[in-house]
Amino acid sequence: MKNKNIFKTVLTGVMICGLTTILVAKDALDVLDKSRVAGRTFMPVADQTYVYHTNGDLWMGWDSYGNTGDQTCSAIIPGWVYPGSNQSAGHGYLNYNCRAGYWIIADKGGTLYEGTTGQYDISEGTEPGETSGSWGGSGSGYNKEPWVTNSTWTIPTAEITVNAIRRSWSFNGTSNTYFKVGEHDYNDFVIDEVHVINNGSTDIDGLVFGAKADHDCTWNVPFPDWDYAFWTDDIVDYDAEYLLTMELDGDDPGSAANDFGIDDPAREYRGVRVAQMPLEIDGTGYNTLAQGDVNHMWWTGDEDPQTAASRKTMATMVKGAGDKKEVNPSPMDMRYLQSYGPYALAAGDTLKFITAVLAGAGLANTQQAAANARKAYDWNWNLPKPPAAPQIAADGVITNAAGKVEVTWTYSDGKITAVDPDKGVADFAGFRIYKAATAPRQSSADIMSAEGVSADAEGDPSAGTKFTSAATGPYTLVLDIPAASVGDYGGNGTYTWTDENVAIGLTYWYYVAAYDEAGSDDVHGSVPSLESYYTMCYPMQAAPDGGGGQISSVPPATTVSVETLTYEGLSGTTTDVFVAPNPWRGNVMETFHGATTANTYFVRFYNVKSGDAIRVFDVGGNLVYESTASAAGSFDWNLVSRTRNQVVTGMYYWQVGDQSGKLAVIR
Repeated sequence: MKNKNIFKTVLTGVMICGLTTILVAKDALDVLDKSRVAGRTFMPVADQTYVYHTNGDLWMGWDSYGNTGDQTCSAIIPGWVYPGSNQSAGHGYLNYNCRAGYWIIADKGGTLYEGTTGQYDISEGTEPGETSGSWGGSGSGYNKEPWVTNSTWTIPTAEITVNAIRRSWSFNGTSNTYFKVGEHDYNDFVIDEVHVINNGSTDIDGLVFGAKADHDCTWNVPFPDWDYAFWTDDIVDYDAEYLLTMELDGDDPGSAANDFGIDDPAREYRGVRVAQMPLEIDGTGYNTLAQGDVNHMWWTGDEDPQTAASRKTMATMVKGAGDKKEVNPSPMDMRYLQSYGPYALAAGDTLKFITAVLAGAGLANTQQAAANARKAYDWNWNLPKPPAAPQIAADGVITNAAGKVEVTWTYSDGKITAVDPDKGVADFAGFRIYKAATAPRQSSADIMSAEGVSADAEGDPSAGTKFTSAATGPYTLVLDIPAASVGDYGGNGTYTWTDENVAIGLTYWYYVAAYDEAGSDDVHGSVPSLESYYTMCYPMQAAPDGGGGQISSVPPATTVSVETLTYEGLSGTTTDVFVAPNPWRGNVMETFHGATTANTYFVRFYNVKSGDAIRVFDVGGNLVYESTASAAGSFDWNLVSRTRNQVVTGMYYWQVGDQSGKLAVIR
């Protein structure tokens, strides 16, 4: 993810996190197959396949039926998730899209036919088609973006074929920020181009097209935290300037309980809004669309329309009465719909709808993402291009014998000398290395303040607790290598940098970006220096639905492990057992590791041998804890006694094999 270079901290100590949550269904109508290895996933349906967009800031997933988002309502399958990441054991799911899709309703001579997706069953009248994806950019040693996917499905009763083409870009403009959207950021939106084709011999008198979503916007929710009903406090909003239908979190983190009296400790409000807007409807561009061309609706779970007629009524309220552009709801479990029509569609003709799915922290950043999506439309998807992204192999980040992290990336000489297809000149300017770590923990209030971002009035980031970074960031710039200095780090296409600022036990993520020189061209005018992003930096990973597909991965994690180190000078021998941290201090662990609970280990015994008995005693000689080392190397103790209680402040004596020592615990 993204973060300015404002957090530079020397990290010391030991840390590994584990997280356990209880999964329960959001809705009584959830259809879940608990046997699937990917977790709680939608029960397999014949011919149902998933495809994904991911660009770091916004995930969007859909299936071959036209369903958009997470049809499982499990927070497992990415779908309009901001800010990004399939983070299966940590943070990243700030919202997700539960059972979203398209409402396509055709009126033929007074009879309604529909192919509605995103309902509580997999579809209404829709038959699945094919899905595919590939890079759509220039390639040839320069940037390959956008990522373009194609889905086709049919509505047999209406003799309609639907083809959806989606485009996404990953690069984040001129600087790496976590919340702020700049005017050259192109990683906060996905373009959705949908063609509705009348393949029948009968004209359609009126066709309605809409996109329905059930976003669940929230504080920082672990993966997934179903013991906290975060879906009950959403707000729907509308912005007339950009024709935006939006959903945001309605929590009040200034109090001990949220709007529905649910206790929500240790969560972090981030001001996230997710939205959609039209760019072109039936040949009419956004700059000439009127408010009456856009139907904006919201409703609660118990108001779901159950028939084609009731869905058409809801999707065409703007033509009569009931459109809710000026009506904002109180926080509750919300659905929303943005729809257009009805439009006549003659036999053999096609209607085209181009929309943007986007996200941002606060209204101003959401509007900026919308403005950037409009620029992409104006340029006919020919965005300014950063250089190609460097590649880091799965084993490209390792811990060396000295306990430091080595980051190795590849970047061919051809990419360094590649010509920017817009500027007509080679403009490679250097590499930047970014890093995220599990400590110290981050604060949304601090990051927003540094970036000049204002959250919505519905939430107060300063009232939130700190959160632990993960593959989604925040990332800190740790090294800028100008083009003139790249030879200091390697050559012949392979480069290595050693991070000295790491600590045993902490987990780190890295990515390397290439950046270019500022310049101008005839299409885009003046363009600042742009940098690549990590969409293309890492190998593909298995899609979380368990169906065998692949999606672009987040940067891999590396933990500085004691087993890789070479010990010297430990009282003249490499076999002495030692304990770290010692003393263990609660305030230090909280500050640097975000962990003072029994879910994480706090003390590590080094140089243990397989089969060593490990015992801890209090000052009175009472046995507090005992275990046996199952392997040589190290042994972790989470400061929980054999009676399942956290040990209190005091002096303790440890015994490992035939060695012993003291350990101080300061709560």
